[in-house]
Amino acid sequence: MDVLHCIKTRRSVRKYQDIPIPFEYVGRVIEAGFNAPTAGNIQDVRFIIVQDKAKREKIAEACLQQFWMSAAPVQIVVCVDIKRGKQFYGIRGERLYSVEHAAAAAQNMLLAAHSYGLGACWIGAFDEEALKSICGIPPYARPQMVITLGYADEIPPRPPKYIIETYTYIERFNNRIRTFPLVIAEPSPVIEKHVRDTLGAIDKGTNTLLEKGVKKGKEVWKKLTK
Repeated sequence: MDVLHCIKTRRSVRKYQDIPIPFEYVGRVIEAGFNAPTAGNIQDVRFIIVQDKAKREKIAEACLQQFWMSAAPVQIVVCVDIKRGKQFYGIRGERLYSVEHAAAAAQNMLLAAHSYGLGACWIGAFDEEALKSICGIPPYARPQMVITLGYADEIPPRPPKYIIETYTYIERFNNRIRTFPLVIAEPSPVIEKHVRDTLGAIDKGTNTLLEKGVKKGKEVWKKLTK
């Protein structure tokens, strides 16, 4: 699967079929997370695979009673060893880099799951002390997120997105790209397709957040296709 296609078609899945996942796929998802970058290659991310149904239910309750989570046959608790970050980078390593490392790992895992035909969801809302107790996480480690994993029983719609130029700046913050041709002499097929998809969503009325950008988006598309 093309990487950008995988990124754009991934969805947060909250309904799962009652079908076990081959452990080989679980291992591949973990491997994807394990190979995410970490500052100075300190490799401070840890993964707890949870398959036991009773424990999955307890974790769902600890995640602010998001009981839909227990339907996923696998939950992966992504943690960081905060003492490693502090050892090498002080407070910044403990409080910032550790979060960044877990987030990079989680995104890799979500994309890997999608590429293998699995549904997944990143959950960041939970009672930390309760989750640590359930999973036996020591004081020097912190859970950062829980990822549910399983065969999807739903196809969530594509969420609304603003056009790229809304949040893309050149050289300094808020210096927006006015038109793609100003910064890209020969617009790539990827950008052209994105603009085409965006305008298609607008025309079908499926993306209300982009209604204000209809006129501007179509002007951009006309310039790209001249």
